[in-house]
Amino acid sequence: MPTQDAILEAQLLIGRLWKEKQSPERARILECTGYTLSFISATGQDYRFEDFRQSHVPGSPRQAGTGSANLRELLARTQGFFNQLLADPGTSNEQGPLRIILDAVEYIVSTGGLDALGEHMRRLEAGSPPHVVAAFGTREEAAVWLEQVPEPPSRALVLIDDQYHQAVYLRDINHRKVIPWPAMEYYLAELVQDVAPVAMASFTNRESAEAWLEAQTEPPDRAWVLIAGEFHLAVNHANVRRRALYPLSMADGYAVNDEVEAERPQQD
Repeated sequence: MPTQDAILEAQLLIGRLWKEKQSPERARILECTGYTLSFISATGQDYRFEDFRQSHVPGSPRQAGTGSANLRELLARTQGFFNQLLADPGTSNEQGPLRIILDAVEYIVSTGGLDALGEHMRRLEAGSPPHVVAAFGTREEAAVWLEQVPEPPSRALVLIDDQYHQAVYLRDINHRKVIPWPAMEYYLAELVQDVAPVAMASFTNRESAEAWLEAQTEPPDRAWVLIAGEFHLAVNHANVRRRALYPLSMADGYAVNDEVEAERPQQD
């Protein structure tokens, strides 16, 4: 089974294990497991994970990492939880997904991925914009990067002129492609589904908004601003050192709830 499909099966198992009434510890472990699996997929590490599963020897040395002690302990408890399930005769039909989960946790710990996983978890819990692995000025630059990078992401989001694209690599046939991807459109639509946007600043033109965004010393992952009366999401793509403005109108046609009324600040 392709790694992408195996990870999906493991995610479905987490859904089956989730209970309406469960301890905070169980809930946190299942959340952590979902984050770990989504981290591998979102960062395009399917093939690296696949190779790890084929070559890793249990008990072999792990890479040193600075990761959070709390996260390290949470992953250890997660391993204990799923090892118990693996040994339970009642889970004989779930052995494949259970092993994927345990291997995913071991992969993160063994390859020094704690810091990156911790940041991924923070972003998901904060509702941050979709993660990108690289940024380029033109599509040609992105294509050259994808052809030359030693370990291409199996499937990951990149920015081209601040617009979201998906970089795809099919290792079996050495196929590499960069295609437009409406990640921000769907994100914006979901963001305003239940909560009306509230602008933290207002500008008469885009140039003023861009200058303000670039001048921020520690901008948040996202913030609403008004530009000539239209809502824009100011996004800090910190890992690729890019800051961009996305008009809410990008979500037109993707919106799932048109009943939310936006709250606008008073214009000066």
